[in-house]
Parts: sequence; C-alpha cells; structure tokens
Amino acid sequence: MTTAVRHLSSVLLFILLLAGCASTPQILPVIPQIDATGMSARGAGRTIAIEVVDARGGTLVGYRDPTRTESAISTAPELLSNMQSALEAGYGKLDFTIVPVGAAADIALEVRLTELGYRRAEGGVVRELKTGATVEATSVMREKTVTAIYRDGQGKDTVLPPSLSANAEILNRHLNGALSKLVADPRLTTE
Repeated sequence: MTTAVRHLSSVLLFILLLAGCASTPQILPVIPQIDATGMSARGAGRTIAIEVVDARGGTLVGYRDPTRTESAISTAPELLSNMQSALEAGYGKLDFTIVPVGAAADIALEVRLTELGYRRAEGGVVRELKTGATVEATSVMREKTVTAIYRDGQGKDTVLPPSLSANAEILNRHLNGALSKLVADPRLTTE
C-alpha cells in the first residue's frame, strides 16, 4: 500500500469516527456561577424569595448534527436547582437575605428559563453554530412589579461538532452571562 493510500484511508477512518461521535446524545452538566464582581451590595438585609421555572417546554437544547435526531443535546435534571443555587449565592453576595418561596419577603422574584439554545447549520464542511441563553424575570416589591429579559449568545463557525465538555462550557458561559445581567440589574430590587 502506498503512503498516499494509507493517508487517505486514515483520513476516511477519522471522518467516519467523527461522524459516529457527532451522532451520540449529550446530557449537559449546566452549573451556572454568577459573577458579582463590581456589583454594589444593595440588599441591606432585605429579604428575597427566588423561584426558578423552566419555561422551555422540555430539556432539549438542540442537535449536534441537525440531520440526526440521535445527536440530541439536553440538559441534566438538576439544571433548575443549580440555577436556584447560583441566584441565591449571587443575591447573597449583594447582602440580600434569602427566604423560601411562599415566605413573607420584601421581594418575590420569579426567574424563567425561556431558552438554552444550540443550532448548528446543516451541510458543508464549515457550519455556523448559534448558541444562547435567555431568562425572563418578574420581581414583585409591594405594589411595584418589574419584568425584564436577559440574553447572552454567540454565533461562530465550526468544522467539527463540539464535544460534551466544549458544549457544556459554551452553554454555561451563556447562562452565566444572562443570570449575571439579571442579578446586576437594580430595577428588580429597587422600589
């Protein structure tokens, strides 16, 4: 066998292996961490009850290969509790006192995850990958209600579908960004 034939065989085997890897499902470990750097402590001990709701209608995030349903990417079941913990830690750093949902609180905050998205274009060697996270928040303080939307996302070109760890890193970064914007927004906690 000539060197060129061996090289071509190696390349074809590599492509087949990648195609097989691109079709395996992924369950993403999404563990957001809110960056409170530079945020002023504005809580002054006021109480806040935070409720996190998944408004997406399912755990599906997207497909590594949009032509193959077996390449589904979904979130792990602990996503909402991880978001809850991150939000409570973020508001705790700002000197708010966290109380359970349903308890008397100065601020009742509902946070809805409306998008944790992953769209990879079909066909071609280089494919566009669009990823993002969107959360909506409704804050009730006495007679005042504030609703706002926070997003973080990106688009980039890829040759190979990202690995589980790369996809988890991308979507964690987006959720971190959206949640950090939410916690930084004084409108949700100022009467």
